[in-house]
Amino acid sequence: MLKLMNVSIAYKDKVVLENLNFSANKGEIIGVAAPNGTGKTTMFNIIANFVKPDSGKVIFDDQYEYRNEKEELLIHKQLVIFPEQKDLFEELSGVDHLKLYADIWNGSSKKVPEIIERLQMGHYVKRKVKTYSLGMRQRLCFAMMMAADTPIMLMDEVMNGLDISNVALISDCLIDMKKQNKLIFVASHLLENLDLYADRVIFLKNGGIVHEQVFAGELEAYLKVEISPSNYGALASSVKLPAGHLYIADYLLCIPLTGMDRVEQTAWFDRMLDWNEKTINVGPLGTVEHYEKYYSINK
Repeated sequence: MLKLMNVSIAYKDKVVLENLNFSANKGEIIGVAAPNGTGKTTMFNIIANFVKPDSGKVIFDDQYEYRNEKEELLIHKQLVIFPEQKDLFEELSGVDHLKLYADIWNGSSKKVPEIIERLQMGHYVKRKVKTYSLGMRQRLCFAMMMAADTPIMLMDEVMNGLDISNVALISDCLIDMKKQNKLIFVASHLLENLDLYADRVIFLKNGGIVHEQVFAGELEAYLKVEISPSNYGALASSVKLPAGHLYIADYLLCIPLTGMDRVEQTAWFDRMLDWNEKTINVGPLGTVEHYEKYYSINK
């Protein structure tokens, strides 16, 4: 449904994306995790044709590209990008915004009442936006995406400013939208939240995708132990750590359990009880751990 082929772009002497290749299909939620300045927003802007790459191209449905005005219009009827709060009209109501997006992309606003109810906006949506809190504005921006109801959606920091209950509400909506066969990109700093609904998460670094985490099939299980660098060094000197183990961000030792028999697994559990400093968990590596691994985030 969407392909990025050899996409490169640089600003002055800074390479932002370099020969980026990526493909995505309908019915997927793709998380994008990376620190600011690594190309998330630029990638979204290239997909939406707000920015032209220095080289490479974006292909939709194996046939459409940004080659001429006719194709651009066809693509933009299929795609919507998360609006920024600064672009909201202060003197218009939330309902006005929803009807605007619904009419532009669908030619009908008949689903707007359903969206308002789904997002629990009825108590404020008829008021002018200038009266809204940060969280109310953010929920309105998401509701505008739902009103557009396009097959492809690009969401940059959709959870900003939301409390826990609204994060859960938006997450549930995203899962429902995926079931409607939409392709949704979500760039977010709420890394644990991505694990709840994303089909895969891509990590951008040095102009490309440094890792792709896929939440499908049977994921490798790890024994995850918090341990200081000094104790990790002492442990590594006293016992041979299993092949494929990871020591992430100078605090988290991850020992792969897949392939071990029950006796070996039990032995490692018992051994690590003597070294653990805070918590011990068992499970696959999540988005948080991959983020800390690739971006050297130290606790």
